[in-house]
Amino acid sequence: MKVIIKIIAAMMLVLIMASCKNKDDRMLTVINEDGTCSREYTFHTTQQWLSASPDEDYDSIVDKTWERSWSVLGADSVRYPVPLTEAQLDSMQALDLSKPLGNLLMVHAKKEYQCVEEMSAHLYRAERHHLKEVDNIKANSTLEKHFKWFYTDYTFSESFVYDGPALFPIPLDRFLSADTVSFWFTGQPDLTQNLSGAEQKEVLDGIEKKINQWTNANWFYEICNLIIANYEKIQNPPVSKERFSSVRDSLVMQPCVLNANENEGKAESLTNQIDNLFQSDAYKQFLQTYEGGFGAYGILSFGTNYDLHMPGTVTDAGMGQYDGNVIHYRLGGERMIPGSYTINASSRVTNVWAFIVTILVILIAIGTFVFRKKRR
Repeated sequence: MKVIIKIIAAMMLVLIMASCKNKDDRMLTVINEDGTCSREYTFHTTQQWLSASPDEDYDSIVDKTWERSWSVLGADSVRYPVPLTEAQLDSMQALDLSKPLGNLLMVHAKKEYQCVEEMSAHLYRAERHHLKEVDNIKANSTLEKHFKWFYTDYTFSESFVYDGPALFPIPLDRFLSADTVSFWFTGQPDLTQNLSGAEQKEVLDGIEKKINQWTNANWFYEICNLIIANYEKIQNPPVSKERFSSVRDSLVMQPCVLNANENEGKAESLTNQIDNLFQSDAYKQFLQTYEGGFGAYGILSFGTNYDLHMPGTVTDAGMGQYDGNVIHYRLGGERMIPGSYTINASSRVTNVWAFIVTILVILIAIGTFVFRKKRR
């Protein structure tokens, strides 16, 4: 059935359940002790683009002010300066590679900034071997620095928020509380703390059921909108366009819609419900021949691995995983569905000079005391 293929292909609600981002793409943020910072994007590229001289612009965003290097996937700790030379290309082509060479070339594009606010003013994503500015997602960063003589503490925060038109016609708060929505998409607050494995499963199964119902309601609403927009093309509709439009909002919350049979196929089951509710196959006949598409939920296609390097020793990695060098976070559009999604981290730099100065002051004080005592 054509409509099922088009719904599955064009509607991106399935990404809510399991977002498929390129696991090789990375965004590394480096915070320096003096408050300056840098951001490096790593993504797949091609031989053609790596052949460009560092004095040439890579594209409309990565110009010659960016520092560029390249590596082979799986060995990104070994970086090579651009351009990719013929000798390097020949040596790689002579190897017995497990993947085509075009899938192994990674470019690292790095830009320095004077402050974190300047860095977060523009957010980019990798798309078809290039960086594109992210639409409808705004980032905002802050860096706090607290000098404590022997130590200097740093706290970095970067918030991401969806700033576009309303995404979902049926809001989630009709199905779940704000805390439950936040837990499902971000992991916070932890609603399963101190629960046994069986109890956690019960909680998660209950939330998943509500999420599925919300997804069904939005799918059904979009299908109804498609029908309304093309009502003149429907042969022998059982009700007028005005009548169909007036009952749409009440139909989406019908139990038969919310609990559409997954085994039958969600899209097919929902179109069958329309037939059942109106006792007519006129709408299914139209959907079977429909050649258009749906608008995409672009926020859900955004996602990257977010890495953060803080000065000194990390004291709090927030919701990230710290491996002793870099903090790793998951950053995806679905995490912004409940609202703003924030990455936090804290670190401490030991001021070695402060210890040296303190010891010298103590030694001078002791020496002065002994010298005066001897003079007496």
